[in-house]
Order: sequence, then C-alpha cells, then structure tokens
Amino acid sequence: MPGKDRLLLAGHPHHLVRKSQGNEPIFLDEADYNHCLGQIRKLSQDYNLSVHAYCLLPDRIHIIATPHGDPTDLSTFMKALSCRTSLRRKNLHGRSSAWEVRYRSSPVEPGQWLLACMCYVERLPVIHELTTSAYHYHLSSYRMRLGKTDHYWLKDPEEYARLGSSIQERAEAYRTYMSNGLDRSEEAMIDTAVQRCRLTGSIRFVKEVYREYGILGINRGPGRPRKRRKKPDG
Repeated sequence: MPGKDRLLLAGHPHHLVRKSQGNEPIFLDEADYNHCLGQIRKLSQDYNLSVHAYCLLPDRIHIIATPHGDPTDLSTFMKALSCRTSLRRKNLHGRSSAWEVRYRSSPVEPGQWLLACMCYVERLPVIHELTTSAYHYHLSSYRMRLGKTDHYWLKDPEEYARLGSSIQERAEAYRTYMSNGLDRSEEAMIDTAVQRCRLTGSIRFVKEVYREYGILGINRGPGRPRKRRKKPDG
C-alpha cells in the first residue's frame, strides 16, 4: 500500500476526489465537461479500472472505481485525467491549471457502504444545490444507471447487480434507494473519510485492513448505513 497519507488497496473500490484550489471552476463550458467524461471512460479502460459511479461538479470530480491490477493504477489514472483536463483548459481557454496538488482517495468497504458511496456521489448535485433532483443532472452517472443515455459503460459491482436481474429492475430498486437517501451522519462519514484519505466502512473493515496492511485507517462515524424499507419513488 504505497504512500504515507493515501490508502490504495488492490481489488477494493475507492472513492476518488480531485478538487480545485479555492473552489475555482475547473470546467468553463459544456464541452469541457463532455471531454472529461470521455477521458474518464477511455482512461479507465487503459488502466483496467471499473468505474461504478461518477459526478462532475464545477470545481471537482468524484469517481467510485475499483482497480483490477496494481492499485497505484488509480494514481496514474487520476494524474492522466487531471493533466488532460488542464491541457485542454490551457490550450482552449488560456487558463493555467486550477487543481489542488494531490487528489484524495478512500478505500470503500464492499457491501452496503459501497452502495451508500455510489448514492452519495450521485446525489452531490442536490447536496450542493445545483439541482432539485439527481435525475435532472446530466453530469453524473445516475441517468446512465437508469438507462437514460445512449451507452451504458458503468461497471456494476456485485452489490448493485444483486438489486435485480435486468438493468431495468436494478435501476428501479436503486431509484428507491436514492429516494430514501442517506442521513446526515452517513454523508458526513463518507465526506470526511475521503477528505482525510481514510477508510470508508465499519470498524470490522478497519480491523481487516490493519491485519493485512498494518495501517490503521480509521475514520470516526456510524458503523454501517441503515437498510431502509422500499417506498414508491416520488
């Protein structure tokens, strides 16, 4: 597990975040967003990553992805993505790079915490008051997940695949999950974990990682997202 302040675990999903300095906008027009989305798809293939969820906000990128080879491929992926967006910004807009020096990463416990992180990432436009509904924000993976785009290139984790036997069944179950949402303590747990480059998950997950890697990546927060009863999507 390379790095002194970033946890990268082979075969585990990770919540990746790259932010700008001082909340400066990264994307200056619609084409910038579309270029970044295309690069996420291409580079994830180049570096053998499964992308489970993403969201582009004006001043940051959130991605949930699992590396299938060397976990440092996540760093190479994020570096390449950052460089390509910065190069476009310089060549087309005459602006210098606005990224913070380092990206942030939080390994995510498989199971309920992974679904919670996917939900959190896709609800960020609502949390940041950019829209009143995640469905109406076209710069996250939520609309793709519901089958509302021409191409479905997300790599669904097992936790999501178990929600139904078809894209439609899984989308409907996940829509209900999204409508229930997360409570504030769960959102805070996910946010602080990635900001501090700590683990997102239960104490059991922290102990498992400590036994295997000898590093204590604890992040104080609730033990597990609650499972909620299904209710009609409003």
